[in-house]
This record gives sequence, C-alpha cells and structure tokens, in this order.
Amino acid sequence: MSDGISRYAAPIQYADVRRSYNGARVLGGIVVTIAALSLWQESVATVPILLAGALVVTTQGLWARNHGSSAVPSLVIDATLVGGVSMARGFSGGVEGAGFVYLVVGSLLLLPLTQAAGVIVYGALWAIPIALVGPLVEIGAEGSVVDIGAVVAAAVVVARLLYATGQALFTAEARHREALEAEKRAVELKDEFVSMVSHELRTPLTSINGFSDTLRESWSQLPPNEVDEFLLIMRGETQHLSNLVEDILVIPRLEAGRLRLEPGIIALRDEAYEVSRLVFTGTTREVQIDIPADIRVTADPNRVRQIFRNLLENARKYGGDQVLIAGELTGESYKVVIADNGTGIPVEDRERIFEHFEQAVRGDARSEGVGLGLPIARKLARAMGGDLWFEPRFPTGAQFLFTILSAPDDEAESAAASEDTVTPIRRTG
Repeated sequence: MSDGISRYAAPIQYADVRRSYNGARVLGGIVVTIAALSLWQESVATVPILLAGALVVTTQGLWARNHGSSAVPSLVIDATLVGGVSMARGFSGGVEGAGFVYLVVGSLLLLPLTQAAGVIVYGALWAIPIALVGPLVEIGAEGSVVDIGAVVAAAVVVARLLYATGQALFTAEARHREALEAEKRAVELKDEFVSMVSHELRTPLTSINGFSDTLRESWSQLPPNEVDEFLLIMRGETQHLSNLVEDILVIPRLEAGRLRLEPGIIALRDEAYEVSRLVFTGTTREVQIDIPADIRVTADPNRVRQIFRNLLENARKYGGDQVLIAGELTGESYKVVIADNGTGIPVEDRERIFEHFEQAVRGDARSEGVGLGLPIARKLARAMGGDLWFEPRFPTGAQFLFTILSAPDDEAESAAASEDTVTPIRRTG
C-alpha cells in the first residue's frame, strides 16, 4: 500500500511551495494586466477579456497563497483563462504554447500522476473549441503584445516554480537526513538504555541472590549481627531495584501526559528528612536541612519524594561531603534548593544532564544509574505546576532548585492542627 501511494504522489509537497507558486501567479497576472492596458487606447476587443482573466488569476492567487491544499484549482483556472483568450482572439501559438508548457510543468511537479494527467487533458481539450472558433476570428495588431505578455507571465511562473521546487527538494532531503539521524540516535539510545538497565538490574540481583544463598545455607552458623547486616544490604538492594523500576515506568506516563497525580497538603520538611535518611544511611555525608517545620505545600507526596530521591541520589553520587537542603517562599510557590560542595557541572553539560540516559560523567567513568533521575525530577516538578533547574554554587559545587505550589494559609493551618503527634526524624549526618 505504501509503495503504491509513494509511486503516484506529487514530486513535492504543495504546502511547501504554495506561497511562492501563487505569488508568482499574482505577478504573472500583473504582467498580463500591463499588457492589456497597453492596448486600451486602441480599443482592442480582447482587452476586457484579458483584464477580467488577469483579475481572476490575481485575486485567486492572493487567496491561494494562504489557503487550499491542492494546486488543481489554480491550474484549472489558468488553463481556462488561456483557452478563453485564445478563442476570443484567435490562435496565434504564443499564448497557447506558453500556457501549455506552464500547465504541463506545474501539473507534473505539483500533482499526483493521475491528477496531473487529468489537468493536462483538460488543458489539451481546449484545442477543440479553439480550432473551431479560432479561424473565424482575425488576429489584430495587438497579437504580438498579447503573446509577449503571455510568454513573460508563463516564464515568471515556471521559473519561480522550478526555483521553489529546488528549495523544497533540498529541504525535504535535509529533513530526510535529520530523520535518519534521529532514528539512528533512537536506536543507539535504545541499545544504551537496554545495556544500562541490564547492568543496573543485574548488580543488585546478584547481590540479593548471593546473600540469600548464604543465609539459606548458613543461617544457624552466622552471628546475629552478621545476619542483620546481610538483611540490611538485601533490603537496600531491593529498594534500589524498586526505585529503578519506578523511574522506568513513570517515563511513558509522563511523556503521554497520563501520569495520575494525587495532590494533598504535605509537610515538606518531613519529606526531606525521610528521603535524606534513606539515601544517606551508611555514608559520611553531612546533611543539613533548613526548611521550617510549618511549611506546607500542595503536591502528590509520592512524586515529591521521588523528586527528592533523584536529586539527593545525584548529590550522593557526584557531590562532596556536605549537602544542604533549604528553601524559601517565592510568591505562590516554595522554592527548594539542594546544594553540595562537589566539583560542580561543566557549562556545556548543564542542559545535557536533563536529557534521558545522560550523566555528568561519560564513558567508563559513568556512575550507577541510567541517567533518568534528573529528567524525571524536572518533568514531575512541571507536572505539579512547578519547575526544576540547575545553578552553579559559589565557590564550588552544584545546586538544583525546584518549585512547588504552596498550600493556602487556611488549608496549611488546618493540616497542621489535625496532626495528633509529630515523630521527630533524626538529623542525618
């Protein structure tokens, strides 16, 4: 089916040359108008016909520059004008030859083969009434002027059409190359994604499998503290797998705009404490959280934790030994800052890191993960009415900032008052 469609499609897309093609027709109509007006003083009988035809072509050409999806109406109108003028003034060869050449070139370039054949046959059929009526009309002295006007008008339109065709073909070729490059890049990204995900899944699964076999075979012989250590490691690897799967699954829902959000009034500091405790357990990082306890925001708590997790894991992998989580009110939003004192991010990579499967470190030096954390965090923030971006930290380090909608004062006070107890979360550090 696709082969058949492409075989009979027009060589170029009409939409690509519509403005330039009909602009040339307008110019051709002006040329014919000038030729007709030059004969006005001689009271030539064909002048009104020429002027009326030129007015029709010019008016329709102006309209067709921005309307219509096919060149058929324009070509039919032009063929009708040539045939009508030839019948009115008799056959001379100049008007008819120039008009037929234009009709053939325009039809073959702008129309599918079957439509082009139909328009050309329509133009050729005008030869019958011209042959019958033409001999009865005597061509006057104005014949050469009309012929010259017709040839110039046809030449203008054909030249412009050929030029526009060349431009359209060049643009189409460029689009084709871009499409091939995009397809090649998509294949590379898919292969890279499969490779990275396979590695990320294999590592924790191997760890879980090894520790579970050890526990199964030697449970009774292992000291209790060692059993607890093995179970803690297995739990951490399981959580890592769960986070990876959640990040992978959320991508198509975000891209399709079908991610279901369940917003509520949440205490932002509690979320920051809980996620930082999970991410930095077992590390020597000094984590400082400077978000007031009374800050309430309107957001999906699961997605807020996902944003925190991805940003804090990024700080754990690439930051230094200090992490700061702070924030401030900015209008109707609350701006959160997650800063570290690491080496920072080079200027050329500050937007690339927000693309899928990209990391701040390339090649063999890549860290754990598949390069999804930052783009997912940004899209989640935007899906909840905020945004997420990067800024350098002075004198060294990186900081990622995101905004989230603040809860209205009355709702925030109601949510705070409804909390029966507050369980303190130990400061991580």
